[in-house]
Amino acid sequence: MIHTICLIAFVLVVVLRARSSWRKPAWWATAFGAVSIATYGIFWATPAVMDSLLRSRNILTLVRDSSAVAAMWFFHNAVATQRHRPERKLPLWALALAVVAFAVPFLLIRHPGPTSADFVLDRLQSFPTWLFSSVYISIMGVLAASVLALLRFEKSIMTRLYMLGISLMLVGSGMEVAYLFVAHFVPGTTGFAHDFYNVAEGPFFGGIFIGVLGVAWVLGVRNFWKYLARWTLRIDARAHDTGYQAQILLKARVNGWSDRQLAMDSAVNIRDRLKVGAQTLSKADDLVFTGVERMLSAQLQEASR
Repeated sequence: MIHTICLIAFVLVVVLRARSSWRKPAWWATAFGAVSIATYGIFWATPAVMDSLLRSRNILTLVRDSSAVAAMWFFHNAVATQRHRPERKLPLWALALAVVAFAVPFLLIRHPGPTSADFVLDRLQSFPTWLFSSVYISIMGVLAASVLALLRFEKSIMTRLYMLGISLMLVGSGMEVAYLFVAHFVPGTTGFAHDFYNVAEGPFFGGIFIGVLGVAWVLGVRNFWKYLARWTLRIDARAHDTGYQAQILLKARVNGWSDRQLAMDSAVNIRDRLKVGAQTLSKADDLVFTGVERMLSAQLQEASR
């Protein structure tokens, strides 16, 4: 269930932001995340069906893990960009090396087929299998820890939500490394491996789910301010010449104004005209503007009617 919700959210973000954000690391993080989650099944296309297209040799597991590492890699760079820490961005060649580091052990696994949901657990006595899984999950843990380090000084609600999700992923990664080690090197722990795997999966995917909620929230807030900025500007433009709206949008783009700032400026103009009776609003617009005033009450005093 969590897989499906995460996949739907990721796909929506990828599609809605493709045109404006495909060059940004955050978009690529979401896209690779969607690919990784999709390997768990998409409606009728079960993992077995998808892996059969890859000759039923569990290559889907390698695709899933490679996509997950790429998603975390780009997410790390997105956080570094947002925090104005370009020196902390990770190069693409290092991502390639990271994938190769666990892809090579995977390719050394004897008899990787047929397709199995317990591909790793069924072959944990094999050293290449243990090395493949351990290197992969260790890389995920290191990336999660690095993202937490970038976020540690931020105190916003959204940042704390991200930190909670990533912390759970880090805990899940640590638990998985532990069970991989015990299951491979300690005799007679097959049952333990299966049980502990399910325990470790909870915090790991729970962390991903929380991260998805954060992405959805950010997308929703951005779209809200974008709509509100356009609405207030449209109302403001009624008191100006025909080209006023286009001029303000151009000015906002050149000066790097946020949608929130644009909404604030337009709301101030509307408020001032309402005070002196230079502009009137319809009942519907007046109701919306009253809500805008109350929402922005810390920065915008309500206009007296």
